[in-house]
Amino acid sequence: MRNHRFVRFAKVGAVGFIVDISVFSLLVYWLGLPTMLARVLSFVVAATTTWLGNRVYTFKSSARHFAQWKRFFISACLSMLPNLLVFKGILLCLGENYVTHALAFVCGVGAGLIGNYLLSSRWVFK
Repeated sequence: MRNHRFVRFAKVGAVGFIVDISVFSLLVYWLGLPTMLARVLSFVVAATTTWLGNRVYTFKSSARHFAQWKRFFISACLSMLPNLLVFKGILLCLGENYVTHALAFVCGVGAGLIGNYLLSSRWVFK
């Protein structure tokens, strides 16, 4: 059961990743926002998207919406720390361009994935 739930969590995360990188790209390449500001803003949008997907699809939760969203956002912020550290570290080492942004995104999201799942399954949607 837990393995199946992790697969659903990963599917929701894939949708969140698409939202995240799309919003980031819009903010950086079209609106000219600074990279790290755009990264944090895109993360907030993606975190809200994944909360809704995980609430409905992964964990099928019926808990109070706002209280659960607050727990999820705290969890997401804790998971965001390794994500942003890896993201920024790669950009500091390799510079900034389309390719390094994409590489930093993938590696950053991977760094935060396990912690996010554990916090979500054991605290947010318990």
